[in-house]
Amino acid sequence: MSSPEMGQQTTIAGESSAQKKNRSRRIWVPIILAVSIVVGFVLAETVPSPPVCPEGYICPPFYFYLLSVQRALMLHVMLSTIELILLLSLVAVYIRVYSATRANFSLGLTIVFVVLTIHSILSHPLVVNKVEPVLFGSGLFFPYIDLLTIIAYSVFLYLSLE
Repeated sequence: MSSPEMGQQTTIAGESSAQKKNRSRRIWVPIILAVSIVVGFVLAETVPSPPVCPEGYICPPFYFYLLSVQRALMLHVMLSTIELILLLSLVAVYIRVYSATRANFSLGLTIVFVVLTIHSILSHPLVVNKVEPVLFGSGLFFPYIDLLTIIAYSVFLYLSLE
């Protein structure tokens, strides 16, 4: 074999190795989502049953809700847990990026994600320990905000792992 052919083989092998590395990085997002869903289910099962209509609130008839109050709280706990685990993953990714590059931008993103993680922990339904404001304070519980946040964090994590 001549030397140009050897160089071409190592380039091809190097490219396939880089492609394998990118593929292995991209598989982490579905793995993190799957683990966070399982943890969310487990935590949601520990939620105590809230009152149907707390004292002092005017509540619509029970058939007005798409979910029962208990199911809505369980869904909120599950979605909040998924958000929290995605944020913790993003913090870990950007700590690693900052330690490798020492770039100010990655340090700034790390700080932002740490603050968002603290906010997510302090506003988690299991930490708040007061069910009524979460479910009844601002009207009906709609999971759309949690779902949009999960999508945004998942996309950001996916793009950060490339």
